[in-house]
Parts: sequence; C-alpha cells; structure tokens
Amino acid sequence: MKDKVVVAAVQMDVVLYDMKANLQYIERSVKEAKEEQNADLVVFPELANIGYIRGRNKEFGCNYIKVSEKVPGEFTDGLCEIAKNYGVYLISGMTEAHPKIAATLYNSAVLVTPKGEIAGVHRKAHIPGYEKHYFIPANTNEVFETEIGTIGIGICYDNQFAELTRSYALKGAEILVMLWNMPNFSNQPQMLHRLTSTRAFENRFYAVSCNRIGENGGISFFGHSAIANPLGELISAAADEETILYGVLERDLLLAERAQMSIFRDRRPELYGELTKPL
Repeated sequence: MKDKVVVAAVQMDVVLYDMKANLQYIERSVKEAKEEQNADLVVFPELANIGYIRGRNKEFGCNYIKVSEKVPGEFTDGLCEIAKNYGVYLISGMTEAHPKIAATLYNSAVLVTPKGEIAGVHRKAHIPGYEKHYFIPANTNEVFETEIGTIGIGICYDNQFAELTRSYALKGAEILVMLWNMPNFSNQPQMLHRLTSTRAFENRFYAVSCNRIGENGGISFFGHSAIANPLGELISAAADEETILYGVLERDLLLAERAQMSIFRDRRPELYGELTKPL
C-alpha cells in the first residue's frame, strides 16, 4: 500500500436511464476531488450509470435492459477517459449487460486506472429481494493489486456477508470499497456508519462506503457514506446531503494495528466448517 492514499467518496443522486448525464456528473466530481484534495482514488455508488431498479415490471425491465451496456462500452470508455485525464483511480457501480445472453444483467463495479485502463470488474454475488428479477448472481471475489494498494470491492448486499470481506483480507486487501444503493425502507441510516467501522475493524484494513441519495421509482436512498480506519474509527462520515467525502489512508496505521493484533495468525479455520456448508 502507498504510504498515504487520498480517497474521495462521491455521495450523489443518479438520473434514471441517463448514462450521459451521470457520466458528466462523475467527471465534474473527479475534477473537484482532484483540484481540492489531489485524490488518488474516487469512488461512486452502486449502479451509477443508469440508476436503480424497481419492482417486477415488464415495461420498466425492457427499458432498463435497453440502456444497459457491456464492458467495455460507452460508459466504461468514458470512465477510462476521465481517469486518464485527471490521473486518478476510479471505482463506479454500473448495470452490465451479459456479454452473450440477451436481456441478462449483472450488477457490477469497474475499477479503472490512471492510465485509462480497466483493471478489474466485480460482479455482485449476493442478490436480494426483487433485484433477483433483474440481475444474475456472479462468482467474482478477486482483489485487485494497484499502485495505491490492494483493493477488494463489494456491492451493497455483498457487504453484509462478513465471509466475503474476510476472504478479501486473506487475499491481501488493504482497502475495502463498498458501493451501495441502500434505501430508506431497509435499514436505519446510521447502520451504514456502524457497518463500515465493523468491516474495517474486524479485518484491520481501511473501509470506504459510498451510498447514493435521491429517488428512483418511489424508492429513496439515505446516503450516510463513510470512511473508516483499521481501528474502526470513522475518518469521515456524511448524512443525507449531496457531498464528496475525503479520507487519508495511512499505511503505517494499518501496519501498526496488524502488528498489535495478529488476527490472521490467530484464526482457527478448523472451527469454522459450518460456514462452507449449504443450508
């Protein structure tokens, strides 16, 4: 991990179906984050390209599928251009069309380098509720080695499974990036602050949560994005406003906390067999 990494989490509204408008907002936010804090990594919410889904609906589903894209595509090409122009890493959620099967979607997150290259894609593995009518679950659980550190990515419901985020830590993750479309009806907003702290503390790494705000199809989103250090302390936290959160991630703190509490050495995997058994 780089000695100091400046992270920006962009808590934004997302315009339904309008990829170009959302991409323009992304570019403005990257410009601001670079000019104000010289950010190394800028993070955007889940499904930041075309917005969130709604309950099972044929007409909506048809329209939503029609504006979804493959990777690479126009949206990721735009992200690559922005990342290269401003010399930053970008992580953004997006609706991804299956490369071969028509009308089949992944809920994905793409990592782009300052060279304007796609370094990796995480596809949501845990699909809740009515999202099952729109997205198929994937099996990705890789971490991505970059010049600023090794990054694991979780998308919304993924992050409620400590097994997945611990697997990232065991694969070398130093930074966990969690993208959300957490709605008001599902949880109390402060829960996102607590969960971000917990994921950071239990793995002694940095955790970044980026949730959206605004409304899609009668569903509103509560924001409360946060950045936590390996002690589980919140470096930065938002309420429900449109904002950019900043945090400085320091390598020495991560090393010191892992030296102090050797949680990986002290694991007892022989006791955890129930975790891998199906119900």
